[in-house]
Amino acid sequence: MLGVLIAVQWLHVLGGIAWFGSTLTNHVVVIPSIKAQPPESQKAWWRSYSARYGQVIAAVAGATIVFGIIRGLVGGVWSELESAYGVTWIASMLLGIGLAFVGARLTGPTAGRLASADHTTYGAQLTRLSRLGRVELGLFVVLFSLMIAMRFGY
Repeated sequence: MLGVLIAVQWLHVLGGIAWFGSTLTNHVVVIPSIKAQPPESQKAWWRSYSARYGQVIAAVAGATIVFGIIRGLVGGVWSELESAYGVTWIASMLLGIGLAFVGARLTGPTAGRLASADHTTYGAQLTRLSRLGRVELGLFVVLFSLMIAMRFGY
């Protein structure tokens, strides 16, 4: 059982690193860099990038959430649901699902619209994408704070 717990923990951590790392890279490096390109170049790039990225990150986010749930269950959270750890685990699970929702239903579709936006709506879509990125990064900060708290029994 300990081996399963270790494997699930590492898969969860690696998924979280990939999910957060890609979000951070997109909103700190990619989007600011792409803004320096002419709009027509940006659109072509977004068309190819957003389709592939959306598929990959959806799988990574889903797996990270599932492994986090499994990690809690294998680790015995059911017997501790009323403890600080149990409450933090539930809050983390709900926040992770909320974060995935923001990505799937807000950020992802905005990136998709950006690829096909005309010159009158392109700037507004890019601004919206940047704002949503800041929301995602803020949610990740809260989520990682909860992960750290759980590590110390809260």
